Amino acid sequence: MHTPTLEDLDLATISLIFALRDSLTDDGPSRLDFWNLRATTAVETAAAGAANFGQAVTIACRKLQIPALSKSGAERIIEAGQIIDMDYAAWARHIAQNIVYIVAIARVENSEIQAARKTAKEAK
Repeated sequence: MHTPTLEDLDLATISLIFALRDSLTDDGPSRLDFWNLRATTAVETAAAGAANFGQAVTIACRKLQIPALSKSGAERIIEAGQIIDMDYAAWARHIAQNIVYIVAIARVENSEIQAARKTAKEAK
């Protein structure tokens, strides 16, 4: 079995974060609240409180008031889980030490995606 690198774990966690963001509902936190703190605490709590990735997803969804993942979110979760479950304990330790940094990377990526969409829309 392949042991995931720290970069693999970062990328899988970013996929998890985007899956959670894409699955937010009107009953849960706003996207602004999600990026300001909720993503960090949801993933950190999930990693610390679960024994495997499936449990971590459930915990994160509960913290964010997500009753079910969106279709695109579910697809991202499956991909992320395949990497994270290779060494769940390593991922949980990595999250405990690096979650703020990982969410910052995801937030920058989110801003870049939004800027690209805005540019494409203005070009039409």
